[in-house]
Amino acid sequence: MNQMAKLTWVETKLQFRDWGTVAFGLLLPSVLLVVLAFAYPGFRDPVPELGGLRPVDVYTPIVLVLALVMIGISAIASVLATYRHDGILKRLRTTPVGPARLLAAQLLAQLLVATVGAALAVVAALTVLDVVPPRSWLGVLAGLLLGATSLFGIGLVIGALASSTSVANAIASVTWMPIMLLAGLWFPRDAMPAAMRRVSDFSPGGAGADAMQQAWFEGVVPTSSLGVLAAFALVTGGIAALTFRWD
Repeated sequence: MNQMAKLTWVETKLQFRDWGTVAFGLLLPSVLLVVLAFAYPGFRDPVPELGGLRPVDVYTPIVLVLALVMIGISAIASVLATYRHDGILKRLRTTPVGPARLLAAQLLAQLLVATVGAALAVVAALTVLDVVPPRSWLGVLAGLLLGATSLFGIGLVIGALASSTSVANAIASVTWMPIMLLAGLWFPRDAMPAAMRRVSDFSPGGAGADAMQQAWFEGVVPTSSLGVLAAFALVTGGIAALTFRWD
């Protein structure tokens, strides 16, 4: 456990040396939410079809999912692929670190940035945009953490296999679009055709958005969506550890 803590601390320090990436992860959800709220007419006006909620209210959990996708898939995959390209993984291979510890340390380091970024976005939503407060803070936190772990697992799989940073970035760019489509970024999940909504329910983006939206607006902790997220986290984490390439 001591070795794991040290490795996580080292990965966290290395991450914070790249302030551009860190600032992107910390500020992306807040900036995106504010831009959406003020750039689109009617985004801050109540909509009867939404039960009196405003689009900015409904989109707040979705923006949190987007931030997790960008950090968890793009950043993690890029870091691990860069380590492989620069020969860092070859040197780590001679140590007792092992793939599972390295992947877990990278996940925890990126989770720190994602959690702080999400917290800033929630503060901005509540104070600047007057978004209604969550009815279940515990449910939102559970959806956020499990959503992060499941989405980060996809980034770990890409990073475990990608031969270079450019390959990792290309795969990550293609991967995040369908995830966010199913999360409801371009049009609400309630407006999806039945078959597409069913696929969304079993996708990490859709399950993450559903978990946080239900907890936020209904005060319900949706165990089915949380179960989907937990299953994705276990499966992707296992695949990443088993298929990890040092070079």
